This record gives sequence, structure tokens and C-alpha cells, in this order.
Amino acid sequence: MKKWHENPAADVGLRAGGLALLGLGWPLAARLHQLALAVPAREATSFMLLLAAILFLCAGAGSALLFAGSGLWETVEVSERWRRLPPPDAGSATRRPSRERY
Repeated sequence: MKKWHENPAADVGLRAGGLALLGLGWPLAARLHQLALAVPAREATSFMLLLAAILFLCAGAGSALLFAGSGLWETVEVSERWRRLPPPDAGSATRRPSRERY
């Protein structure tokens, strides 16, 4: 199966989507800024918190898509230290644990 994100058109589309998410977040940030200046700091409304959450998601996903593009789906090699260990054998309970230091 061919990976859909490996062609240049998909990369441009992903980066354009990231730019669109950042563009969507810009007016949200302006509106949130206006609301934050209008009320005291301890009186944040649920609408302001919702705007902040949407802005956070738009900014995070938009910047990831814009700067990485199709590189978000590249495989990375995990070092030996962080790999999962295979499950222990049934017979390993009788063996003495090794004295290796990590």
C-alpha cells in the first residue's frame, strides 16, 4: 500500500493546512486578548477557556503541520535503552537476576 503522504502534493497540502490552522487561530487570539483585557484576571469565563483551548490546538497542530509537513509520519529509530523488553519467560523466575548496571 502506497503511503499517501509521500508525494509532493500531499506535503504542500499538509503545509497549507497548517497555515490555515494558524490563520484560524489568529482571530481567536485577538478575540481572546480583547476579552482578557475587559475582565479581571480571576473572572475568566468558560467561553474564554474554550477559546484558549481551541487556540492552543490550532497553534500546536498548525505549527507542526507547517514546519514538518509530511515529515510527521517519518519513522524514527528508538535507542536500545528505550525499547520495550520482551515479556519474561515462565522459567526465568527460577534464575538469579543478573547484576548488570543500567
